[in-house]
Amino acid sequence: MQRNKKAVSLIYLACGAISGLLFREILQTVWVLARLPIPADWVVSPVDMLAGAVGLVTFLVLLRNAKVNSFTNEVITELGKVTWPNKKETVLSTGVVSVLVGICAVILFGFDMIWGSVVKVFYQ
Repeated sequence: MQRNKKAVSLIYLACGAISGLLFREILQTVWVLARLPIPADWVVSPVDMLAGAVGLVTFLVLLRNAKVNSFTNEVITELGKVTWPNKKETVLSTGVVSVLVGICAVILFGFDMIWGSVVKVFYQ
């Protein structure tokens, strides 16, 4: 539990940063659509201050919530038990998936060309 504290804090910090950035984009859009003035003499705009506050609040709420902490620690513990593939297996699996995706793309392209020709015959 104590061993995962740094990882959990970093995860919560990332969640806070992401929520702050997302809120900033939404608030910036609303601010522009509402045609609210943005003070030019301020170093940090009101949108950025509110987004920073939302990110900080998100981080603190996640950090203080016992259920969320328990769940996150359990997830990290379970991920530690996973047997991850080595580099050779990963490269091989990626190659197989890429080849199969290419084959499927060619098959779908063929079906699309045939179906397009059939539809073109009926609509002419």
